[in-house]
Amino acid sequence: MKKSSAIKLTIFLVVIATLVAVYFLTPLSEYLKVEKITELTNEVPETFVTALIFLGIFFVGGSLLIPVPLMAFTVSLVFNIWVTLLICIPGLVIASLSGYGIGRFMGADFFGEKVEKSLDKIKDKVDDKGPWAVMALRLAPTPPFTITSIVSGSIKLNVWKYALGSTLGIAPLALSAVFFGKGALQMMKDPSGLAALSIVAAVILYALYRVVKKKKTED
Repeated sequence: MKKSSAIKLTIFLVVIATLVAVYFLTPLSEYLKVEKITELTNEVPETFVTALIFLGIFFVGGSLLIPVPLMAFTVSLVFNIWVTLLICIPGLVIASLSGYGIGRFMGADFFGEKVEKSLDKIKDKVDDKGPWAVMALRLAPTPPFTITSIVSGSIKLNVWKYALGSTLGIAPLALSAVFFGKGALQMMKDPSGLAALSIVAAVILYALYRVVKKKKTED
């Protein structure tokens, strides 16, 4: 193994070990449960600073294997639906780019020569099809969101095509969590037609995600 690859591997392992330790050895795992998140967000102020904090959470969560739909769902517990969408859409891009940045730093040679050759072949195919290929990766039964982001960065996919494709691929699932969160919360507080419509929208988006994902799997 090259010296530069060994250094990158060491840094990567230290970071992962630290994150795992923080997750399992601190109360962090408890605070990532939906029930706890709902409880904590009740008193969160709807301010510009809060919106920026959520964008920061997308950035950190995108490299920590925290499910993107869960982060989007959390935003919906604090803000109204329109502000939630304004936060989540750039949040999806940020979450994608945080893992991509890690992969870009590591480089394809980090995985070894044999894997690097395979990744180069994937890069050629993805570059030919542009953002639609990245979207297909998000919809296919591939490794977790963060892992796919890291691999995409390591093979140096075009960052703009990657960001567009990644966002299009994860948006239906993330936004279904947003609409479901808003609808379910409103139904519990004050049932209304708008709340019911939010839940219906969530179901439609999730069904769309499952149909497209199944088609991509069959292809």
